[in-house]
Amino acid sequence: MKLLLALLVSAVIFTSCGKKDDVKTTDTQKKDSTTHTKTETTTKSDTTQKTNTTDGIKNLVMEAGKLPASVKYDGKIVGGARWEDKNGQNVLIVCETEEKTTGDNRSKELFAYQYILNGDDAKQLWKVNDFVKDCPVDLMLSLIPKSITVTDINKDGIAENTFIYRMSCKGDVSPDDMKLIMHEGENKYAIRGSMIQVMDGKKYGGDMKPDPSFDKGPAGFFAYARDQWKKFETEKIGE
Repeated sequence: MKLLLALLVSAVIFTSCGKKDDVKTTDTQKKDSTTHTKTETTTKSDTTQKTNTTDGIKNLVMEAGKLPASVKYDGKIVGGARWEDKNGQNVLIVCETEEKTTGDNRSKELFAYQYILNGDDAKQLWKVNDFVKDCPVDLMLSLIPKSITVTDINKDGIAENTFIYRMSCKGDVSPDDMKLIMHEGENKYAIRGSMIQVMDGKKYGGDMKPDPSFDKGPAGFFAYARDQWKKFETEKIGE
């Protein structure tokens, strides 16, 4: 009888210990689950905050090979810029075609575009196309290196972009023509003329004809464009 009673008491104690361990395990799982959920919420909040705190003009990395398929262009990309302003995320690309020869004549085209990007979608804001066609002598049509800039001269939160290129069809060593194109949104400003060529201590060319659009443009636009023009207009021959 005493042996039977001792066995019953041992069984009750063993059963109670097992239930207590199960409760601890369940509590631990609930805490881990709650912690994991809070971590995900914090990550989403941080991401949203970084996206929404962009003020003014933000320069972004321009990678031609990573543009959305909706960005259409002619020729080969030779330069560009990418930035974010009040209009959203923007991309400027300047492209050139290969020089084509037909008989003794040569032709080449230059294109420039500004797109506003929204994910994989792209809206074309403007397009510029210039060309030299049927040139029987030496042809030049090329973006001037390092001439692309993105600014906000009038501090309105919408960036201006500027680029300069040179072009000619000539059989001598006369100065190339030069063009500066500036845009703020869809508004276009331009300077056209010729480069200054320095040869044997003498200067040739140097014409500069600003568009009347600068007269109606914001203060500071023409002064900046003129400074950019002066920065790239001179070419020294034989030095």
